[in-house]
Amino acid sequence: MNYTIFSATQLLLDKLAEDFLLLSQKETVSHISLSGGSTPILLFKYLANSPYAQKINWQKLHFWWGDERCVAATDSESNFGQCKQFLFDQIIIPAENIHRIRGENSPQQEAIRYAQEIRNYIDSVNGIPQFDWILLGVGNDGHTASLFPGQTNYQDAHLTFVATQPQSGQLRVSKTAGLIENSRRITYLVLGENKADIIHKINSEKAGSERYPAGKIKAKAGLTQWYLDSGSAMLLIEEKSDEC
Repeated sequence: MNYTIFSATQLLLDKLAEDFLLLSQKETVSHISLSGGSTPILLFKYLANSPYAQKINWQKLHFWWGDERCVAATDSESNFGQCKQFLFDQIIIPAENIHRIRGENSPQQEAIRYAQEIRNYIDSVNGIPQFDWILLGVGNDGHTASLFPGQTNYQDAHLTFVATQPQSGQLRVSKTAGLIENSRRITYLVLGENKADIIHKINSEKAGSERYPAGKIKAKAGLTQWYLDSGSAMLLIEEKSDEC
């Protein structure tokens, strides 16, 4: 597990914002996949309300999503809706650079449509579209995107699929493990002491274990990194201390 522990959330946000800036300064367009949840909201607010809002060349960045709940964009549970509210509505970005999953559509049809949009915009490597950067969160059960423990098909040849949230039964459209693993870079963002237990479990898993999708899914030919705060890394820090 390639992890970096940030002593303060602000330092983590600064690092992410700097990474966005560097990508936006490249000659070619970069395709970034975002996640939902409370941590990305902190990032969106920071990007929109810091000097980075003006520094970043938003025209060079295209945004996608790792998964989306099957709700309308105006619903409070919409991952896109949160990003629109806290980031896109606050900056100047071309509408064509935003590639949302249409949660209000038929899930199966939307999975097919979104996969085709991905193919239309993103160059393939090894026959699979390759994102420049995929940001992911981690659930307390070890899921990431809508890839849940015991339900993830790691050999799925499709780009997208319709997932069912195990507890609520809610349908979601999600990237497959194979599409995520083909990314140039994967960054897991994890904040808070409530994530310390799952982070410790994932870090303790044997290589290749399929118990936790967030621990199994890595960039096959690129960089996989974990950005943690001191709360989520609490048990890792304690363990390292005990070893000294």
